[in-house]
Amino acid sequence: MRCSTSENLFDGLLDGTLSVLQRRNVEAHLETCVRCTSVLEELRVIDALLLTPRLLEPAPNFTHKTMAEIRAMPPPKVIAARLPLWSAFGFYLFASWLGIGAWFAFGRPDAHGLLALALGLFEHGSRAFRDVGHAVAAGFGSTGIASIVALVLGVDVLLVALAFFAPRFISRLARGESA
Repeated sequence: MRCSTSENLFDGLLDGTLSVLQRRNVEAHLETCVRCTSVLEELRVIDALLLTPRLLEPAPNFTHKTMAEIRAMPPPKVIAARLPLWSAFGFYLFASWLGIGAWFAFGRPDAHGLLALALGLFEHGSRAFRDVGHAVAAGFGSTGIASIVALVLGVDVLLVALAFFAPRFISRLARGESA
């Protein structure tokens, strides 16, 4: 029997799962091979160590020492910074109006006239918002862009109002004043 064949059967020999013929062949090989006998003896020692239960007790000051080391460590670095509210608001405004501007630049021929009308209407006060809605609906027809423009305008007004009033409201609440 070769050493490699014998070594493959060592686990079965230690567990007692080899057939009688395999066991006799491995034992005959072990009588003549010092190397395989040494390997088998090491496996027996390892098995004995693995089967012996050990109870490990931590040092008496383990918790105190560990916590002291943690307190001495520098604070963890923040990997990703949060996007400030104003940056998100600015990105939203830029992206939405860029899309609307692209439609005006490359859209239907009457888009330029509609843009001039919308700018003129904004100069005339509070009723301009309503008139812009009608003008957008008339200029864009049933393409759905009128709804998008109206939605963007409504969200813009809401975000500007929140940006203006929310900090004041929150600071009043923090000072304990009534809203």
